[in-house]
Amino acid sequence: MTDSANTAPHPLICPFCEVYELRPFGHNAVRCESCGGILSGVLLETLRQITGLPDAVGHHACECGHPEMRRLPDDVYRCPACGSEVLPATAPPVAWKSDDRSDAYWCGWLDGRYRDIGSFTRNPQLASLKTCSERLDYYRGHRDGKEARIQSGRVRKAA
Repeated sequence: MTDSANTAPHPLICPFCEVYELRPFGHNAVRCESCGGILSGVLLETLRQITGLPDAVGHHACECGHPEMRRLPDDVYRCPACGSEVLPATAPPVAWKSDDRSDAYWCGWLDGRYRDIGSFTRNPQLASLKTCSERLDYYRGHRDGKEARIQSGRVRKAA
């Protein structure tokens, strides 16, 4: 196993053909001998900065900078520092909508949770709802979504 805390810069590989190392070419430029691609300026500097970064210490480093996320029994990786979790690529999609509510309800819930709609008379979503029961479901969803937004702390009620 190699030392994963290596901070020595890695050789630059051509971003165009992704096969050969880049060789110096003139002043502040590099060139791929295989495909002839030339890099210079900001792109070259960015690549040098990236390759100068230390390698991750663990197998699954977190975006917050913690060196290794912990694998839980259900194959979810959890960061002990920030608490973020990463599902495995093989995980089934998460169903956030239950089937016991209508699409109008969930449309209202999303609007109430994430959008600030000043007045229902100017709400473009209501124009698309044809029946009274759909509009009522939308209102109920909007109320529940707004309550979820208030509970999450995104909106503070006036004192």
